[in-house]
Amino acid sequence: MIKHIPTFILSAILFVQSAQAQYCSGTVVKTTSTGNFSDGSGSNNYNDNTDCMWLIAPPGAGTITLSFTGVFDLEVYNCSDKITVYDGGDTTASILAVLCGNSNMTPPAPVTSTGGNMFVRFTSDYSYNNGGWDASYTSTAAPPVYCSGQTNLMTAAGSFSDGSGLSNDYSNNANCSWLIQPTGATSITVTFNSFDIETGLDFVKVYDNSTSPATQVGSYSGNSIPTPVTINSGSVLVEFTSNNTVTAPGWDASYTSTQPPPPVYCTGSTNLTAPAGTFDDGSGSSSNYADNSNCSWIINPSNAVTITLSFGSFDTQSGVDLVQVYDNSSNPPSLLGAFSGNTVPMPVTLTGNNMLVTFTSDASVNAAGWGASYSSTTSGVGIADINSNNNDVSIYPNPFHHTATLKFATVQNEASELIIYDIYGKSVKRMQIPANMSSATIDGSSLANGMYFYTINKNNTTVHTGKLVLE
Repeated sequence: MIKHIPTFILSAILFVQSAQAQYCSGTVVKTTSTGNFSDGSGSNNYNDNTDCMWLIAPPGAGTITLSFTGVFDLEVYNCSDKITVYDGGDTTASILAVLCGNSNMTPPAPVTSTGGNMFVRFTSDYSYNNGGWDASYTSTAAPPVYCSGQTNLMTAAGSFSDGSGLSNDYSNNANCSWLIQPTGATSITVTFNSFDIETGLDFVKVYDNSTSPATQVGSYSGNSIPTPVTINSGSVLVEFTSNNTVTAPGWDASYTSTQPPPPVYCTGSTNLTAPAGTFDDGSGSSSNYADNSNCSWIINPSNAVTITLSFGSFDTQSGVDLVQVYDNSSNPPSLLGAFSGNTVPMPVTLTGNNMLVTFTSDASVNAAGWGASYSSTTSGVGIADINSNNNDVSIYPNPFHHTATLKFATVQNEASELIIYDIYGKSVKRMQIPANMSSATIDGSSLANGMYFYTINKNNTTVHTGKLVLE
């Protein structure tokens, strides 16, 4: 006679059985070079509707080999419960193997990846489950990818090295180079993060590649980390050479570059009240003007009897993007000239003291743009002296070499902006001058030698203009 098992005893048995199992779930990442994992059922059968994943990704691994040890017992019918092994980091990678059945059949053979990642997925259906499985894995270290030939680096910042990695020495007879040419860069800084090469025989050399032949600015050997080196050009060449004996852990480096400021495209309306000055579409010397421009300048010098507008450069979409000049004293303003294309217009002279210049562009196709300057005459005085309209401002030395000092006679209680223009009327440098300053340093190291014009603006109004000579 079968006796009835008390409910509390049956519950205790089930609790002990379930406590023995820690069923797999979700995704587990394995980063050790070797390891073990399983379906988690222990001495029990695995669950129905299982969906468990393991990403095996040891740092620096070259290959991974998966083996099944001990029990391997999955539902046989139609491979309903199975292990899928992927040759990569997720289920989008190619499939290396689909494994099902049990150890009474043919045991699964070891599975080896082609790279440093393997993804393992175990799924079971809604009915029938078996004893499960246990697996182990090993990995091999990826071989170093030693540098070779020339590598071109075009991004604004980046890194590079001899290629030996963290645990290997560099190779004998290395002959590698990196040409660093970030688009638009005005200077490049190379920083070494680690450095250990054979002293006096293996070298890393850095060149300013903007000259022909390239100018060497640094030669490094030994195991002291070199100080960062900055080259004031947009092209740097780094070379690494080693001889045929003795190697060391090697080196790695990074670089950053100084990029020109983005163009400050013209917007809205600007009032120009100085006797003379310059202005442009705002794109600068290396950019095209913006789509959908709609800008205007009102030139209204005090006591002027004539205003003459001259263009130093001109290139707009012909017939579509227009610079138009008006006599602004009439209502509506009277058109004096409309210009487009790439022919520099002749000067426009207005008898009066109120000129309006407008610039409009459409939503497609743009060009290098334009720059203009203006001068005015006053009754009985003649052409205004471009340097005489504000005795509170001085720049010295002028002419200057690399740097000059902008000096205000009194501390300025509001911010201003210095804009430097080339002889064609294109802005080539802008410098913000904070409030409560009486002086500022002008850095002309990025400019070519020659004559320039400048304006000092406050609240979009020109308060001073002048000439600069860089030599």
